[in-house]
Amino acid sequence: MVEREIGARIFNRGTSPISLTPAGEKYLTAAHKLIALESGLYREIEEIRQETSGRLRVGISTLRSMSILPRVLPVFLQQYPSVELEVTESGSSSMDHLVLGGKVDMALLLSRSQVEEELVYISLGLERLLLFAGPETRLVKRIPPYTGITIDQARDECFISVHPGHGTRTTQDQLFAEYDMNPRILFETHSVEVARRLALACNAVTLFPETLLSNWTRPAGIYYPILGDQFRREIYYCYRRDSYIPRYMTDFIRITKEQCFPDHSKEVPYV
Repeated sequence: MVEREIGARIFNRGTSPISLTPAGEKYLTAAHKLIALESGLYREIEEIRQETSGRLRVGISTLRSMSILPRVLPVFLQQYPSVELEVTESGSSSMDHLVLGGKVDMALLLSRSQVEEELVYISLGLERLLLFAGPETRLVKRIPPYTGITIDQARDECFISVHPGHGTRTTQDQLFAEYDMNPRILFETHSVEVARRLALACNAVTLFPETLLSNWTRPAGIYYPILGDQFRREIYYCYRRDSYIPRYMTDFIRITKEQCFPDHSKEVPYV
């Protein structure tokens, strides 16, 4: 039947044992390739069906990716080696727009000042802010390093600040308003790490997220935890409410909680 379909002889029936013709050898090689392709296709479909294969697009700020991804990816990739991970690094203020626009499947948010009805928010935990201070500031000479303080204890210091639109700047402005402060701002930057280094070099002060401390291999400098739970920022993952959530995406969220926010690793209800 096969010989009739391809219009050529496959076997030399006049030999003992029967052997393949040149056309038969070509046919057998192609058949083996087709069987392998079919087997691979079934395996890939089964992986997708069991949600062990696919693509996950995550939005995260560049600085946060330095802190979070090295702790999350080794665990995630060990569990899901066939999942293709695509990371989009952007400013934290644009993350929800990336999700709404379908550019990413989920994104890390540092605040939730405006709630979008189309999005689901999953809390990862709370983040405390630190105040880094140069060694010759009045604050350092007056208060022992690493002591918890209120922001008004630094009202006479010069500040290095991030630009408006950043989560740290939003919290800073709230702190200033709460304590009726209007300190001198020496310089504004888009990077909290640039602000930290400038504060230490220029004997000024700056606010810095505590969860980023794990990045530094050298001593981070002198800092003071800011007191007041009302000024702790809640960190979220968000995704579209109408999107399908595969198991590997749920596990990526779980692994982030366990590796980066161990004190808040218990399941948080969806909002």
